[in-house]
Amino acid sequence: MQKIHAGVGLSDAADSFQAGKNAVTDALERINGQTPQILIVFGAMRFDHRELLRGIQSVTGDIPLVGGTTAGEISTQGFSTDSVVVMAVASGQLHCIAGIGHDMSRNVYACTKEMINDILSRDTFDPDASLLLFPNGMGGDGTQILAGIHDLLGEHFEVAGGYLGDDERFSMTFQYYNGSVYKDAIVGLMIRKQDGIQTGTGVKSGFESIGNSFTCTASEGNVVKEFDHVRALDLYKDFLGETRSERLPGICLEYPFGIIEPSLSAQGNHLFQLRCGLAVDHETGTISLAASIPEGSEVTLTTASRSEIIKGALDAANQAKACLSGADPRFIIMFSCVGRKLVLGRRIQEEISAVKQCFGDDIPIIGFYTYGEIGPINKMKTELATAKFHNETVVLWVIGEEQA
Repeated sequence: MQKIHAGVGLSDAADSFQAGKNAVTDALERINGQTPQILIVFGAMRFDHRELLRGIQSVTGDIPLVGGTTAGEISTQGFSTDSVVVMAVASGQLHCIAGIGHDMSRNVYACTKEMINDILSRDTFDPDASLLLFPNGMGGDGTQILAGIHDLLGEHFEVAGGYLGDDERFSMTFQYYNGSVYKDAIVGLMIRKQDGIQTGTGVKSGFESIGNSFTCTASEGNVVKEFDHVRALDLYKDFLGETRSERLPGICLEYPFGIIEPSLSAQGNHLFQLRCGLAVDHETGTISLAASIPEGSEVTLTTASRSEIIKGALDAANQAKACLSGADPRFIIMFSCVGRKLVLGRRIQEEISAVKQCFGDDIPIIGFYTYGEIGPINKMKTELATAKFHNETVVLWVIGEEQA
């Protein structure tokens, strides 16, 4: 008998209350009368978010809820905009505890620790649990989130998540936590599982180095000042050329930086974490990123075709499926970068189709297009199992049941 039940609903109704009500009703119908342990909700910026959640709670009451706003929604039906997607998860084999940290932009590390301590104050620590993260997408350096998690939970604790979006306004995102709407917060969901339940992660981009490398010689927080002792923006413009440079900062989404990790690279194949520029300052020559590039880091410029990006999603799905060790997948949470969405353009549905190609059309999927992604490079290899912050990457978190 199946132990995990997940259903996904979607609505693009004009009225916020009705959209929330419709989406959650649809999700509940797909779990055959089961009572969910948790609701996961991702919504477009156009909604009155309090009314959206009120519509959901008019059906579900006080069932715990996590999520937030997006730069595009993902569901079993595919990609959508101006919509709300809801996943209802029901299982006696899972124990779900949510928590929240406040004032992220003031101190990312402290906010992360507040969120984790909030969860641990109401649950027993389990090193084999998983943590899903939904931070303010404009809240600051993503590496500091991971620093807080690693300090409190350990470097190999399973973490996956995505920076929440605001439909590419890059101004302010909203976080959903139970019946309330927050700004500048990190919402987390800890999931403990009983025996017979497996989780998997898949993390791939499809982006490759274009062959050059240089060193970050000056940075402060998530702002890069110099590469090879030259103003960062000047060197970036040199690589881009005059025509492409006219499209700054938008062109950053097509040509992200890759931080090369020598200890994780072998046989000429560089492993790198992608960093995408969010803003540039032509007067100071600096580039602001979603997460820091530490001074002394070796960096390369990267790019990818649409086909390579889609293949990256398929590779991530195959990696996540391999983690399940033959367990039957029950649902998927997908975090994909807004930069991938913009590069894919009309081919955006193909990225989600690639994931479904691997797992099957009937496996429930929920997710969103993000301002940054969190997950391990490869959970199955000890040296790659520590969660990292990424851009231009797809991160999948999958849960499955072992066959009886």
